[in-house]
Amino acid sequence: MKQYKQGVFFSDNFVGENSWNGYERKCLFANVGNNQFMDVARPTGSDSIKDGRGVAIADFNGDGKLDLVINNNNAAPTLYLNEVKRSGNSVVIKLEGIAQATGQSLATNRDAIGAQVRLTIAGKTMLRQVEAGSGYAAEGMLPVHLGVGNATRVEAVEVTWPSGLVQKFDGAQTGEWLNSYVDIKEGVTQAISVRPYAVAPNATASQGKKKSAAIQEMSGLK
Repeated sequence: MKQYKQGVFFSDNFVGENSWNGYERKCLFANVGNNQFMDVARPTGSDSIKDGRGVAIADFNGDGKLDLVINNNNAAPTLYLNEVKRSGNSVVIKLEGIAQATGQSLATNRDAIGAQVRLTIAGKTMLRQVEAGSGYAAEGMLPVHLGVGNATRVEAVEVTWPSGLVQKFDGAQTGEWLNSYVDIKEGVTQAISVRPYAVAPNATASQGKKKSAAIQEMSGLK
């Protein structure tokens, strides 16, 4: 017990090139409906056996699809680009706080961490919150990604800022938001900018086993 408390078993001399969690195949679970999930890591080529650590989720190539990056122990990170062809519509909203009091009790930080976004489609409302430190040794992108499936229009968006300010955008304002990056600044009644998604560039698979068309692996990020 004394050696454990002193960190002997976690030292370089004891662990060496080994790993406490082992070199295990990764899992990637897809929501197949009816409260069920299926592991699709192997057929999509995303079952790397590297000694993975933190996982972050973000849109790395600006195509509106969420990608994955895994930090590997004693190795370069691995980036999995989402190239699923049959994907629904979505909206990515980036918030910017004004970092000063707005007449409310608190000031919003510039990154708007803690802000909540409610988006309404087909009479249903979904909620996302801007988070920091969203995983072990990793952090996803700050803009919130909202998948809306086959919906063809955004009916309304409501933003609740940490300052307490609540901003509402109706259908007339959100008409061009679908499949776009939308920038919203606290206190500004219209979106600062609306930018359609970029066309995803062709990713180059790393050497090794052949990757599927759904997810491309790129190792050794720079």
